[in-house]
Order: sequence, then C-alpha cells, then structure tokens
Amino acid sequence: MLAVDDAQPVAASVVQVGDARERFAQWREGKAGNVLSVSVIGDSYSAGQDFYLNKLVQRVAGEVGFAGPGYVGFNHGAALGGTHFKYTRSSEKYFAGDWKVSDLGQASPDSRTVTGRPGAWLQVDATATPRIDTAVTQAKLLYLGNGESSEIRYRWAPGQDWQPLKLEGSGVQEVPLTGLSAAKDWSFKLEVVRGSPTLFGLWMSNDQKGVRVSKLAASGAASADFYHQDPQWQVQWKAAVSKIPADVYLIMLGGNDQGFGVKPAQYLQNVQGLVGMLREIQPAASINLIMRQDTTRSSAYPMSAYAQVLEPWAREQHLGYANLQCAFGSDVKRYAAAMIGPDKIHPVPATGGKVIADYFYGWITGAKDRCDASPK
Repeated sequence: MLAVDDAQPVAASVVQVGDARERFAQWREGKAGNVLSVSVIGDSYSAGQDFYLNKLVQRVAGEVGFAGPGYVGFNHGAALGGTHFKYTRSSEKYFAGDWKVSDLGQASPDSRTVTGRPGAWLQVDATATPRIDTAVTQAKLLYLGNGESSEIRYRWAPGQDWQPLKLEGSGVQEVPLTGLSAAKDWSFKLEVVRGSPTLFGLWMSNDQKGVRVSKLAASGAASADFYHQDPQWQVQWKAAVSKIPADVYLIMLGGNDQGFGVKPAQYLQNVQGLVGMLREIQPAASINLIMRQDTTRSSAYPMSAYAQVLEPWAREQHLGYANLQCAFGSDVKRYAAAMIGPDKIHPVPATGGKVIADYFYGWITGAKDRCDASPK
C-alpha cells in the first residue's frame, strides 16, 4: 500500500512536450516507450462515452494497439464503457446497496467519490472484441483513507473465492489487486464487508503496446469542479491524479460554465489553476485545451467568449489548443437540427458525436490538417 508521501518524482521526458499531435507522432516513432497514456478531463461530453470518446478510443486503439483500460472511476466508468468495460451507477446490475455518491467538485480524478456501507457492492464486466483485448495484467484500487480501518472483498469471476482486503491509512491511497483472471472476458465484483470506505476507482493495464485512455470526466462538471483554491483540496486532487500515468491530457471544459453563466475571466482562472496543478504532478505531459462548439441553448455568453480568453493564454503557454466550432461550422441553427439533441446541449452520437470523434482523430493522429490550426 502506498501513501501520498510515497509518490515518486516524475522522470524528465526524453521527448519534447508538444501538442497532442506532436506527442502522438513522437510516440509512434518509438521515442517514448511502448504505451501512450492519455487522460481526458471534461464534462458530460467526455463522461458519456457514447457522445464521442468510445468511438475515438476504439478507432485509435484498433490501429496502434490497446494497452488496457486505464482509470475506471466509480463515477462514470471507463473510456470504453458500454461496449468493452460495462459499469454504471444508474443500474443495480453494476452498483447496488448502501452507497453514498458525493457531490461534484470533490478532490477526485473524476470529481466525485463513492462511500459504501457493509453489503454495498459494485461490478465491472469486460467483453473483448477482435481489436480490443480486455485482459488485464495489473490492477490497483484507488481510495481515500479516513484514518480508520475498513474491509472489502473482491473477485474477478463469479466462480472465484472472495479475496479479503483491508483498507487503511489517511489521505489518497492505492493498493494492488491480485488474483486477476487470465480470461479476456471477466467480471470484477467488489463488496464492502466492514466500515465505510471512500473509493475513487480502479486503474488497470495489460502488457501490450498501444494507447491507454483514462476517463477523468464528470457529467455536469464546470471548470470550478476541477480547480479549488483551497490548498488541502489541491493536495488531495494532485495526489489522486498523480496515481494515473499520463503522457497527454485532453481538457474540454466550458459547456457547463456557459450554462451556469460563469464569467469568461473566472473560467480562465479556473483552467489556469487546473493546468498549474497538472504541471506540478506531470511536468513532462502534453496539456491540450479544447473549446466546445456552441449550441442553441440560451446562455449569457457564447462559447466564443470563453475562446477569446482561453486561446491567447494557451498559445502563450505553448499548450495544445483546439476549437470544435470550426468542425461544426459557424451557423449554429443549421447544424444544431441534425447534430445536437433535443436538450439543446449534447451531440447526437451518430452525427454530432461523429464530427467530434473525427476531429479529435484527425488532430491526434495527424490524419488531416485541423480547420482551426494556427498558420505556420
């Protein structure tokens, strides 16, 4: 078991940081190891894997390899949720018993925690496909210690014996999980036996070459949910996120800031704070900021108001920057009818979601020039 104080310093990168495209190209050239770890921070656009993330990850992993599911938070599950790693808090098939789900804005990788009482259980099911091997060779549980001892039990298949595990310590903790199944199709089940443990989620990997995408996103989240000025909050958030390896961060926040009427200047301050924390824990990582497109939802500020403050700062700081508006076009009413759902917020997966997935794919892999790329 490792406590926060045991975290090792981040090694200096042997490649230039660059934006997502440059980092991906360097990795494909063999300059940065076998695995490219990507962490996606955002709101429901990224938390709801069907909007774009699942298809994007499948497409990229199908070409370069799949190195495991990465972070599977007990808030919104895996990047390949719904197809390869099934888990949801909204179904008693996967999440049942006496759980307390925290409010948004917790110092957690995906902005929430879950606290269980004896008898509460959760389950993650894996299903392989020809291009995605879901077998895992390493797994660890991330949790928040409260100074008291609690106990859980877990297993990787219904026929296995339960494995007991004590959770101790204070602050952010990680503990390895053993008894992994060699099967590609597995069913991980965790049950609270004693005490009231507070959990973040799982981190899992395999021994294959490829991409490993961790989903650090929360439905309803705004920029303030991923950055608080409270020093203790920051210490805990950095400790938790540092447990999840990342070579590339993709950050798409702002949609809910728009919905809540957050002033662009405040939004920028929050993003600056978030980027500052990431630079502390992963100084060699490529950090990329993505601005969402406008929708027909009534709001105090258009997304362009946030872009006007974000883009100059991102360029000044040599961060990756992208704007989805150009991918959708300038006529909001024209694309909204076919690409945005009836809630006037979320993309229709088959149309608007495809536009987003195609845009990200083209940017990251260098398959085509971006419509919003800076002139050379």
